[in-house]
Amino acid sequence: MSNRSKDSDPQGPSGGRRRVTGHDVAAHAGVSQSTVSLVLSGNPKARIADETRERVIEAARELGYRPNLLARGLVQRRSFALGIVVPELDNPFFTEVVSGAERVAGEAGYGVLLADSGQIPAAEHVMRLRERQVDGVILAGVPVETMPDEALADANVVVVDEPTGRYPGVASDATGAGRKAAEHLLSLGHRSLAFMGPADPSYTFRMRERGFVQALREAGCAITSPLLRRAPASVAGGDRAMAALLALEVPPTGLFCANDLMALGALKACAAAGVRVPSELSIVGCDDIEMARYVTPELTTVMVPARGLGARAARLLLLTLDGRDTGALSGKPLEVEFVSRQTTAPPPRREP
Repeated sequence: MSNRSKDSDPQGPSGGRRRVTGHDVAAHAGVSQSTVSLVLSGNPKARIADETRERVIEAARELGYRPNLLARGLVQRRSFALGIVVPELDNPFFTEVVSGAERVAGEAGYGVLLADSGQIPAAEHVMRLRERQVDGVILAGVPVETMPDEALADANVVVVDEPTGRYPGVASDATGAGRKAAEHLLSLGHRSLAFMGPADPSYTFRMRERGFVQALREAGCAITSPLLRRAPASVAGGDRAMAALLALEVPPTGLFCANDLMALGALKACAAAGVRVPSELSIVGCDDIEMARYVTPELTTVMVPARGLGARAARLLLLTLDGRDTGALSGKPLEVEFVSRQTTAPPPRREP
């Protein structure tokens, strides 16, 4: 049980609530005001026990404490704001990435500014964020190598799922995701397999495809050009690509989609064509967005830890801002996990 002061509910002279101060947080948490300052400033040199740190953060939350960021910024020469650029905020995967980053940033006393590069080029968003004096930028799913040098010159940048030698970054095991999908379908007996993904320069989608195709080749199962379909990584894109696959003289018995949105579109196309999933066609998605659990049949997929990616990216950026070593966070990719649900089964028997 924490040692909190009984006089922990800040009140003004007339009995109404007044502005909560660091002194109030200290009294509520049972620590010194200097400890509160060290914890809430995110001071990298502060040696504070984890239990004490958590107690201070919880006290600040309970009291609704908001530090004076302007004064703090003037002292530390920071804005205490981070920018995050994603390809599309309406994609549930990137919503989860942002959620993970916001949580870590908020705990460190940083605000977050979001930008969607679906309509406006990512480079322009970065320039705008820098004009607003953000301390650093997280680029999630944005091809950094295609951006002009002036957009990122002297900027504190962390990339998500787009490895580059120029900036620190975090990634998931995209190749492993494709491999897991292939191994599952092969284990069920499928040999006529297809892949659908976007024709964009995204590293993640390229690696998912590579892992899938490599696993098929190792099993002696080649994938022909008609079974590689390019379409936008959306429900509509998956719908169109699936319709094209079903129109083939010999359609595939199994399919791996670059993300769950495409897989949902594929399910829609199958329903419209009267193709039963999974008895006539098996489908595997990737990401494990929430909707995957609520469609009928429930989508078999590969879980990618989106929130974990966002959280690790934010921690990495904060370490970069403090000039600390980032090697431990930017090394090994986050693991992915195969999630078996209801859209895969052994292939149907075909007449010779």
